[in-house]
Amino acid sequence: MNPIAQPSAFAAVSPSIKGAVEILNQGLEFLTAISDSDYLTSAKPHVTSSIGEHTRHTLDLFHALILKEDATIDYNTRRRGHPVEYDRSMAIKEIHYVINWLERLDHHDLEAPITIQTEVSMDTQMFASLPSTLEREVTFAALHANHHYAMIKVITTFLDVESCNTFGYAPTTSSYLREQ
Repeated sequence: MNPIAQPSAFAAVSPSIKGAVEILNQGLEFLTAISDSDYLTSAKPHVTSSIGEHTRHTLDLFHALILKEDATIDYNTRRRGHPVEYDRSMAIKEIHYVINWLERLDHHDLEAPITIQTEVSMDTQMFASLPSTLEREVTFAALHANHHYAMIKVITTFLDVESCNTFGYAPTTSSYLREQ
């Protein structure tokens, strides 16, 4: 079975959905190529979180989108210590779930006004509530996942693990490299 989710007609709804699915597929491809013990590896002191912890964090942002209540996305809800940090097969299943959710969204879902809540201060607990759209937040979650893929790629340099050349690259970096 090919673990990579195949593009559907629903991905054509929005470039943001297509891009998010591409980025999540990079994660799927990577996770299916590593071992369970690799999934638990960090590269302390360079990168303190394990591959599994980075994966859980990227999934947390997508879960915040999926679980939004009353048109409010709460980015403060995290699942630290959740089994997905330790169970690679669970992470693969969750990524498939997120892709399926993304592909069911339509223009109305993506363009509807929403509010995001996020903690914004390092010194004291302080929150901001900001207007947005689901499409903008899907884009944010996908690009944030890509940022964590870059950190995961650093971890793989300490392992005997290969990843796709563009794993962890921002879309703008990929465009730049194609033009060279």
